[in-house]
Amino acid sequence: MMNKAFSPDKQFGFSLVEMAMVLMILGILLSGVLVAVGDSTDSIRISNARTQLESIEEALYGFAQANGRLPCPATNTSDGEEAPLGGGACTNNFGLLPNVTLGLFGAINEDGLLLDPWQNPYRYAVSPYTTVGGGVRAFTTTAGMQELFNDNELAAGANMIRVCNINDCSDITLSDTVPAIVVSMGDNWATSISVNETENSIEATMGAYNVPNDITFVDTEYNEDSFDDELHWLSPHILFSRLIQAGQLP
Repeated sequence: MMNKAFSPDKQFGFSLVEMAMVLMILGILLSGVLVAVGDSTDSIRISNARTQLESIEEALYGFAQANGRLPCPATNTSDGEEAPLGGGACTNNFGLLPNVTLGLFGAINEDGLLLDPWQNPYRYAVSPYTTVGGGVRAFTTTAGMQELFNDNELAAGANMIRVCNINDCSDITLSDTVPAIVVSMGDNWATSISVNETENSIEATMGAYNVPNDITFVDTEYNEDSFDDELHWLSPHILFSRLIQAGQLP
């Protein structure tokens, strides 16, 4: 005898409300996964930028050991070479990384410039300081480097690059005798409007590129919206030590 509670015509399945709830839960889970993937990608890029900056820093020290001076920045038309070739009075003291001169490996753009993990060229600045006695470029000529070291002229001010934790240097100065500095503008390089990031790389233009145009740079707490720049700068004392080891000084 057939159970009257069961009918072969009865349909079983999800109601529209249940379907909507399932889709909502799946959407929440998927959004969480996408956020996690995005955060992981950002972390990887930041880590890669820091690793690449360490390699650039080492290449700059190595160039100085081999040549007795630091390279000038590249320009938008120098194809990744320092400008001018051979150093001296740089075409622009605040420009782009001379990755070809340094022999660095990595992705480059149509102008031959080394790209950071966000596909934006690295910025590079070298101190325009000139020696007191000879009046020659202290860091981009061998004579200037030797005079700077022999006469112990190194001091804050006088066109030495400085790094602070705020754009007007009214709080903490991290270093005020920087020979050279390299900057990655981070993920927001195309839209950045914060005053601290502007101080690093959005003060002037060189062709299609924003570049710094003075001796002040900022390195402060990371903030996804207002500060994601990555900076590495040279220590003058490590620079002198490397030159001594290489026989370039005294």
